[in-house]
Amino acid sequence: MAFLQNVPQSWRRLIFLIPVLIISLILATGLYNGSLPKPRLPKVSFEDSHSPFHSDCQANNTNPQLDSLPDIIRALWQPLVLPINEPRFVTLDGTEKRLPPPEELIWHKPLGKRICILDVDTRELSGEGSIFSDRLPPWDKLGSPSAGFLSHYLYAQIHGYSYKFIRAPQYQDRAPHWSKVIMTAKLLKEYDFVIMLDYDAMFPSPELPLEWMFNYWKIDKQVMVAMAEDPAGEPNFDDRHKVNMNTGFIIAQASENTHRLFKDWAECPTEVRYKGCAKWGKTLFHEQAAFSTHVRYDFLDGYSIDTHPQYIRMLPCQEANGIPEVAGSGCLGHLVRHYWGKKGLTNREYSHNIMAAITPLLVQAAYKDPGHVEDLRDKILQGSQILDKPPAAP
Repeated sequence: MAFLQNVPQSWRRLIFLIPVLIISLILATGLYNGSLPKPRLPKVSFEDSHSPFHSDCQANNTNPQLDSLPDIIRALWQPLVLPINEPRFVTLDGTEKRLPPPEELIWHKPLGKRICILDVDTRELSGEGSIFSDRLPPWDKLGSPSAGFLSHYLYAQIHGYSYKFIRAPQYQDRAPHWSKVIMTAKLLKEYDFVIMLDYDAMFPSPELPLEWMFNYWKIDKQVMVAMAEDPAGEPNFDDRHKVNMNTGFIIAQASENTHRLFKDWAECPTEVRYKGCAKWGKTLFHEQAAFSTHVRYDFLDGYSIDTHPQYIRMLPCQEANGIPEVAGSGCLGHLVRHYWGKKGLTNREYSHNIMAAITPLLVQAAYKDPGHVEDLRDKILQGSQILDKPPAAP
């Protein structure tokens, strides 16, 4: 700053005032406080028969104001989202799923924030590539659990559902897996539906809303809880040789009966109600085995899944469990995938979730909209010249 000593005092004052003036101008024009118009994403509309978008979205040419990342996510996927009463859906492997007749449909309007997507974990998840790391994880360092959790958040934002991640305390007398039972029960006091997923349970088609699946699986207002069946093989049977229900994906619907069921389930290892349940506190398959062996056969003072199947719904393994890589188990994960066989593939699934929406938008912007493609197929090349094709011979 020695050069300032030779500058007149009046000029020195001006030099120090210049930054103040610049900041004042920035504030006045709104560049600093974000008052300028937010960027808008173009509404995508394909007109050919191979459009990946639904017809009711193709005609919608409005551009929503984008105020946050959830707004951007919803704008990206909105043309793809399947209406909850769409009669037909085709899975990634080409399997067709059809809803019941219109008069049998249960859900006709989106439930929005009344549905909560829930992640529960007792681990720190603070290492490299983890969601609670001090540094934001780059894509190529993202851990498999983080990819699963992020896919759940993404799915919730696409459909306008609530999302919660609970960093749960651990039980002193049982395996950490049990925390998801009591945390699901906790959120059932706040939401109509709580959808609890293990990190390796994911939605392969994020455009498919839960309300569509509720209609497909006939999740009416009597259903308290729904879970997928496990593969029909050892060691996945209970003491009655009935296949276990898998707790990696739980649909829980709030009601007084549901609160009672979850309370009894959480207390199962204490053997206040269920004799012989203590061993499942720390023995595989923990809360899953406790539910399958005890709770589903004796809930609400003597009800059983066999006598009152309307309260507990067992979802087909091929639709709500497993992945194509373990097709021999009969669990293909058509609508919900569970990567218990290959947990490292959660990164691949997360990548697909995002690129399913981004790729059509890129194709639209680069190759369908005017401005980037110059079509010279009606020309011919001759030496260094681009010439018109000669008229066809008569």
